[in-house]
Amino acid sequence: MESNNQLFALNRLLYIYKSIGIAVTLLCLMLGILCLKLSYKKPIVVIESGDHSTFYQGTQKDIELSENNIKNFVEKFIVLYSNWDDFKPEAVVKNMEPFLTEGLKEYLSSNLKNRKEKEFLGKKIQQNVSGISVQINKDSIVAIYDVVLRVDNIPLVVPTQLSLQIVKGTQTEWNPMGLYVNNITIHEGK
Repeated sequence: MESNNQLFALNRLLYIYKSIGIAVTLLCLMLGILCLKLSYKKPIVVIESGDHSTFYQGTQKDIELSENNIKNFVEKFIVLYSNWDDFKPEAVVKNMEPFLTEGLKEYLSSNLKNRKEKEFLGKKIQQNVSGISVQINKDSIVAIYDVVLRVDNIPLVVPTQLSLQIVKGTQTEWNPMGLYVNNITIHEGK
């Protein structure tokens, strides 16, 4: 008789576990369907300025890279690379990281550290850029601009030419166009 009670208790326990398993499976299925439905929903974009909010219905589509988009990307890259109030190579590379390939990141990091140790020798350095002009053709992307370098508050203007190699990669939150700089060549004083 006692074995019947044990079998009955075991059977009831299995029925409870089966019911819980079915309920969890149905919940997961409903959450999966909800996630799929929300992934196809058009996003709402809210732009706030002061005490005024503007709402837009967004669309999901691939970003087409026009010449203006590439020029804006190059200008942003130059500003991140060349504008700083206190020269800290780690901070410069960290700011540019979302736009660099791994190989270029390592190269720039060592190059900027080397430049700080050998060229600037502990002096107070500030740098800004102005007059950025980007020229794009089939073979290359070239930017011409002036670097205003302040060494111990003495300004030096250095005409600079930067050639870039840009590759298309994964789009991220920090790099929505998915453009990455793979190689740069800098000519200063030209």
